[in-house]
Amino acid sequence: MQKTTTGATQRTKTQASSPVPLACRACRKKHLKCDGLHPVCSRCRKTRTLCEYTPSRRGYRSTPKPTIAARTSSSSPAGSSVPPDNQPKSPNTIDFNLVVQTPEWAAQDPSIMNVSPSTESLDTLPVALLDQGILHRNNLISKVGDSMYTDDSDAQLVDFYYAFFHESHPILPPAHLLHFISPLPVCLKMVMKFVGAHFAFGVSTDAYKLSTIKAIESDREPSYQKVQALVLFATVLHARNDREEAISYFPIAVSLAVELGMHRKSMAEALAGGNFVREESIRRTWWEIYMIDVMFGAFDHCPLNIGNLTMDVHFPSEEASYCTGISLVEPPSATQFYNRIFADHSPKYSSFCYAVEATNLLKRGIALGVTLDDENVRDQVEALEANIGSWFRHAPEDRPNALCIDGSVDQVLFRAYMLAHCASIYLHLPRSCLMASPTANATIACARRGTYLPPTSHTLTHAAKALEAGNGIVALGSIRSPLLKHTPFFICGLVLGAVVELCACSVNVGHSIEPRRDRIALIVGELKALDRTWALAYKVMWHIKMLAREVLEIGVAPPSQAILDDTGPDVNVLLNSDMWLGDINMNPNI
Repeated sequence: MQKTTTGATQRTKTQASSPVPLACRACRKKHLKCDGLHPVCSRCRKTRTLCEYTPSRRGYRSTPKPTIAARTSSSSPAGSSVPPDNQPKSPNTIDFNLVVQTPEWAAQDPSIMNVSPSTESLDTLPVALLDQGILHRNNLISKVGDSMYTDDSDAQLVDFYYAFFHESHPILPPAHLLHFISPLPVCLKMVMKFVGAHFAFGVSTDAYKLSTIKAIESDREPSYQKVQALVLFATVLHARNDREEAISYFPIAVSLAVELGMHRKSMAEALAGGNFVREESIRRTWWEIYMIDVMFGAFDHCPLNIGNLTMDVHFPSEEASYCTGISLVEPPSATQFYNRIFADHSPKYSSFCYAVEATNLLKRGIALGVTLDDENVRDQVEALEANIGSWFRHAPEDRPNALCIDGSVDQVLFRAYMLAHCASIYLHLPRSCLMASPTANATIACARRGTYLPPTSHTLTHAAKALEAGNGIVALGSIRSPLLKHTPFFICGLVLGAVVELCACSVNVGHSIEPRRDRIALIVGELKALDRTWALAYKVMWHIKMLAREVLEIGVAPPSQAILDDTGPDVNVLLNSDMWLGDINMNPNI
């Protein structure tokens, strides 16, 4: 018996010590033992990281190792359409002693930056764009400037995509399951790098944008992966304040998705080929298209691309199923989810389901904003108000305001709460006494120009409910969580909240404006934290600041100084004109 035990122990030691022919790149990078399982090794499956196998460079060398200069000179791909000076700078090619502290979009605009960029050392530079806690938790870095940027810089941009953006728009599979939708088209790979480039220092996002556009235009093969690339691309273009381009690319995604039949259950199953991860990714992509279509209609005044289209594709599954790649529960249909309220025992549904329902509320709120002569408008307003209240009452109890028990934030549910509050604002603000404020007539980017609608109850009642919704958006912003992980559309929600608060200050609703002033200050702070990454945040922040100074009478010059000082544009004239503040070319340095 003792000999048998000893022999088994020796065999175990021999198996444990025997190396595998090839380790995955993630394990090699961290100098960890890899079991070499394909397509995903055990360690990457456990840590949910991207597992890729590339040929090892160890072994016999028939030629001497090239010098650094030779590698640098041969790093530019032949036949590249981008000039050498405009080649996309990958993180490993950047001199981190010359990191520019200002965002790229601001540094390139002479009207915003009239000083030379700072050249502080990385040791003394505040790392504003990268949340170190997130990167440590995702095993992306050990310390700033050490192992964050490896030779494979493009892979790091994909890591940034998953670290900062994926949670709020999780249409692609998790990193450790990404191979299930392979082979990835070039356009989708470029979009992921383009998104990740916004969270890295010194990387030319404009260069990646040009490369992404070229990849999308070169891809003539219709596929659901190309739809995903177009959806993500339009989302980021909007956040970059390239809104016209975003609005032009998004209908292409909608048309291609409808052509492929992604809105039909049978076609989604056929495209997936019986693979759960692939089918779930297709479902999430379609409902993401549906939500973005409504958000573009609400925040950018665009006609909806999805009309009365028959959609029977099921709602997305729970996040646990998606992360494990195993279908634990059959995904619900739209009817099953809407009837959950009357069920004896309601199962746990995906946050995506609540986000789609909140999107429906926003869609109805927009429709009622243009309904003037309908005899049943009162019933429709009251019904939508009841549905909004019901949505909040039946939201997941274990994640109030999208805040989980461990302190993390459910980013998809976060967006759902924001959309429900926006629906309430669009329903009540046009029918309230807050419309008497000139601020309501100013249309900033992401906010509709105010149009007074006949109230269905007392105007103060509508005002109170609009203020409650505005306060709800501010409350979402006050959650202590990494701002960069929120959806970029949260910028639009903050704008709506600011408009409501400024209207309340203008018409003196309430006993004191101090609470409203504090909320406006928080909104400005949130936008300031986002403006280094998203140019749209800077634009709307400057407009909100200008309106706040006028409404709160901050910095009003004495009469003796008014003649000598240039006070800039007359805000009252701008507010009362037929022009849109978001379309006026104004210099923020005035």
